[in-house]
Amino acid sequence: MEKQSSEELSIENKSAGFSRVEKPKVAEIQLQLLPYDVLRDILSRLSIKDVVRMSTLSGEWRQQRICHPDLVFTKDTFGISTDPDPDFTKTINAIIRDTDAKRASWTAEFIFNVESVLRPLWSTSTTTTTTLDKFAVEFGLRRKHKYYIDRWVSFSIASRAKHIAFDFTFDVDCAGPGCDQYKDVFPLCKLSGPSGSCVTSLVLGYVWLKLPPSFCGITNLRKLTLKTVSISEGDLQCLLLSCALLEHINIEWCSPLSSLRIGQELCRLQYLRVRRSELEMLELHAPNLTKFEFDEDLAQIVLSDCLRLSEATFVSNMRTQEFNDYDFDDLAFTFTELALPHVQKLFLLLNLDQVCSRK
Repeated sequence: MEKQSSEELSIENKSAGFSRVEKPKVAEIQLQLLPYDVLRDILSRLSIKDVVRMSTLSGEWRQQRICHPDLVFTKDTFGISTDPDPDFTKTINAIIRDTDAKRASWTAEFIFNVESVLRPLWSTSTTTTTTLDKFAVEFGLRRKHKYYIDRWVSFSIASRAKHIAFDFTFDVDCAGPGCDQYKDVFPLCKLSGPSGSCVTSLVLGYVWLKLPPSFCGITNLRKLTLKTVSISEGDLQCLLLSCALLEHINIEWCSPLSSLRIGQELCRLQYLRVRRSELEMLELHAPNLTKFEFDEDLAQIVLSDCLRLSEATFVSNMRTQEFNDYDFDDLAFTFTELALPHVQKLFLLLNLDQVCSRK
């Protein structure tokens, strides 16, 4: 074997010496020196999934207590697989038990992960170290998870989030009035008054809304979406009237509703969508309404003073049927009962392939 040259030995010794020198904690030093706004900007350029992964792996990031401006928690955020993969060799009861056990495991994993992200951001039990633009939880939570739901609602308010969503319609295994017992009674009162003054957009799914007498509205709410929400006609009317700045309302699969009459003027309302809610009668005054979407459940519609209504869209609940299967006599009766004298365009979505329009 050839002898190493003196130059090679020198390089080798230097490398060995460098390896023994403790490397400075560059990442930690940089994080401590960078301004808060710069760190926040770095996080905002990443997906929430990447931020969660980075926070898990890096203690330095956790110590900074800096949060992504949009916290959107779904099963995909944490890579939770929700495929039940049933064993069809078992009995029906055994399959149901297995599915329930898996669902409980998914939910426990989801709650643990959300708590792991939020826990470092609490400075006290009622205040946080961060401000958010959006806070969303989209998972199949139920009334038995109320402790965490209420805690996360409090966090979203304390962080002054503008856009809040608690959509629990994922993996719904029970629908209808008999399933109200599984829905969380959502603490809407926490958003009422000054505490919810930052909220401009609210999405609620698979919850039960009961307005307390002290409810005084969500001051700056402009966009409201209710999906599979249990709410009485009186509470819905009170909710809409108490949010004076509402511009966009979306109501779908809500119950038990048969009619909605609002005598007072919704002067800011521009968009209204009512679908799959068995709401037979709708009457409201919205002078600035421009777009309206509805289905055949609405047998009577009275939109008084809607002089700016430029577009109305009828979406049939039987769109999966063949076009020739429609009972056009019933459809004609539906439209003779409508009071849309000022609409400029009426779109009829009758099945998946056809859109009929009348100008």
